[in-house]
Amino acid sequence: MFSYPTQNTDTWKDDIIAALQPLVDPHHRKSAQQAANRLIQIGIATIIVLEYSACLSLRTLERVKSAVNYYLQSPTAVAVEEGEKEISCQRYKKEKLEKKILEFIIENRMSKELIAKK
Repeated sequence: MFSYPTQNTDTWKDDIIAALQPLVDPHHRKSAQQAANRLIQIGIATIIVLEYSACLSLRTLERVKSAVNYYLQSPTAVAVEEGEKEISCQRYKKEKLEKKILEFIIENRMSKELIAKK
C-alpha cells in the first residue's frame, strides 16, 4: 500500500508537512506548559492521521490530505483534545507519559474503522 515518493525527498517532506499544517492552530501560543500540552496534542493527532493515511488507497500526498480532512471532521479530533488535557494534567514522568500517549493513540486509531470494513 505504501508508495515511495518519486519526487525530490526534501520537496516530498515539505509537501507532507504542508498537508499536516491544518492540525496546528497558530492561536495556541501561551505559556510554556500550554505549548508543551499543545505539542502533545499535535503529536498525537499527527501520528493518528499518518497511520490512517497509510490505509487509504490514494497517492501519498492525497492520502495525507484526505486523512487530515477526515480527522478534523471526526470525533477523534475532540477525543485527542480531551485526551491531551487528561494526560497533561497528570504530570507523568517520561516513561509513564510515553506509555500513556501510546496507549491513547492505539485506543483512538481511525484506521480501526477501515480495517473493520474489510
